Order: sequence, then C-alpha cells, then structure tokens
Amino acid sequence: MVTLYRQPGDPWADEIEEALREMVIAHEVEHVEDADALPEVISELPALHDDGEVVTGASALRSHLQTLRALMADWNRF
Repeated sequence: MVTLYRQPGDPWADEIEEALREMVIAHEVEHVEDADALPEVISELPALHDDGEVVTGASALRSHLQTLRALMADWNRF
C-alpha cells in the first residue's frame, strides 16, 4: 500500500493526495507535525512510501505518480 507522509497545509502535498484519491488507489496519509516523528527512511516531506521504496523530491514524485496512473489504467482495463 502507498503511504503519503506530509505536513498539513502543504499545497504540493495536497496535489499529491488529490492525485492518489483520483486514481482510486489504496493509500494512507500520515500527517506529520514534527520531523522527529518520521520513520528513519523518510528524509524530507512530502514523501511516498510504496512497496519498500521511498520517493521524495518534486521530479521523482511526479514520475512515480505517472507510474501509478499507468498501473491503475492497466488494472482498470480488466
């Protein structure tokens, strides 16, 4: 399952969360108030944790969202 780690009030994280909802992909959202509460594998926010992989940074996040969109499009064809 995909987990989005984000801070409240972050417009970029809002976009990512909305994209996940629109894809109708199973996901969780973890709102992080304190960076000390992050899992050790998360170095910056927003971050996607997907199947053991951590994705951060705008370019990598956009690319991963495109990959998820393609996956869901293939899945929905059946």
